[in-house]
Amino acid sequence: MPLPIQPRPVVTTPPSTPAATPAATIREAEKLLKLAGFSPGTVDGKESPAFKKSVEGFQGAWGLPVTGAVDARTLEKMRSTGKRIRARQNDFFASIGQKSGAIKTVEQRLQKLGYDVGKADGVFSRQTADAVKKFKADQPDIKKATGAIGSRGAAILKKEVQALSHRPERRRLAPTKSQTRLDTATAKAASKRNPDGSVGLAEGARGNAVKNVQRHLRAAGFNPTHTNGVFDERTGGALKAFQKQSGLPSSGQVDTKTWAALKKSFILSKKPASPAQAIGERSGAVKASEALLKKLGFNPGKVDGLFDSRTQRAVKAFEKRHHLTRDGQIGANQLEKMKKLEAGAGYRNKVLDTARRWLGFREGGVNQNPFSKYFGRGPEAWCADFVSYCYTKAGKKLNDPWTPSLLQTLKNNGTWNRNNPKPGDIIMFDWSPGSGRLAEHTGLVEKVYRSGGKTWVQTIEGNSGDMVRRNRYAVGDPRISFGTIR
Repeated sequence: MPLPIQPRPVVTTPPSTPAATPAATIREAEKLLKLAGFSPGTVDGKESPAFKKSVEGFQGAWGLPVTGAVDARTLEKMRSTGKRIRARQNDFFASIGQKSGAIKTVEQRLQKLGYDVGKADGVFSRQTADAVKKFKADQPDIKKATGAIGSRGAAILKKEVQALSHRPERRRLAPTKSQTRLDTATAKAASKRNPDGSVGLAEGARGNAVKNVQRHLRAAGFNPTHTNGVFDERTGGALKAFQKQSGLPSSGQVDTKTWAALKKSFILSKKPASPAQAIGERSGAVKASEALLKKLGFNPGKVDGLFDSRTQRAVKAFEKRHHLTRDGQIGANQLEKMKKLEAGAGYRNKVLDTARRWLGFREGGVNQNPFSKYFGRGPEAWCADFVSYCYTKAGKKLNDPWTPSLLQTLKNNGTWNRNNPKPGDIIMFDWSPGSGRLAEHTGLVEKVYRSGGKTWVQTIEGNSGDMVRRNRYAVGDPRISFGTIR
């Protein structure tokens, strides 16, 4: 009888355990991770949970297998990253494999401009580098579009994001048939339903309607960088910023409501003040109006063609002075009035041009001066003669050597006032208000300006310390008043 077959014993081989990472390697990795901005914990050569999490974050940034273990490739990337950081540690410079709050700010700003950085977590990943590269490629003054960002690139990025935070603007343009057709086509595209169920123009769209949207965004002050008819990430970022400032949902798509708001960024009119110039408009017409206001003695701020709050304050001051409806806008009738006033006040510039030519003149002997002599008079106190000379040379005949009678002339012609000086005005001085002397000195208003919360006048005065020189006084000073010769 054959013997029963005995089963062979099963031999099991225990799974191999990966070799432990040497403590020296872990310590080196901990130092390099800290240098890169991660938080691996204490540098003690031990693989703690914090260390593993930091390694995983670093590996994810570089697109390496996320194992949490320091293999040869991971260590190589850590060393090259550390070398790069040490070389640029005296300047802001960030690239793949770094982590910081400053990097998170960069990521958030890139997102606001429409660039995809993935999660804005402060870890400079390959996706962040791609976004930086695209941003830099969109900058005409950055020639080398690498994926790293330094202090100059960060400054440009900050400036571009800040430019998004403003009131939407409008541009005045002459209407054309082609623009009308283009607006009609854009409105149709904004109401069209897409295959994915959304409505309107979105990223990836192309064509003249997109180009029209980009031009309107640029006119509104939200620069999409390109106006090439390609709806890219920058167009989407600019659109979202416009929508946010306009109180619309920040979808990044041009639907009918967004187009209705965006369309207003073009004022299609051949007339400079119809419709009326108002806050938010940027145009050559506004720049001309600002220059007019300045010539008329009102301060619109910088003459730059943008109808901002300072321009509006100057317009309201003009309206108050001339008893007009104070709506802070410049309509056709108001613009015409401003032009007529400026034309009538052209002599003011001539008055001041004459006065400036004599700055620094000092009398010879006692009251020896050419101004009194011009009128056939001998040496005398010559402040009023200087004013008369400047006005006469500007085409406004004036020959009055006595300040009290000059003051009475201003009162008689209805121009005398205490609080509304304009360049070219005559300034009268009563050094002792209430003394009954009425006027003891006179000069010319050269400039009206604000400083320290007050309104000031800069003057040019003859016989001031025996010479022609500039002085300044606060408007509202009871010793001074103003007026002009009609």
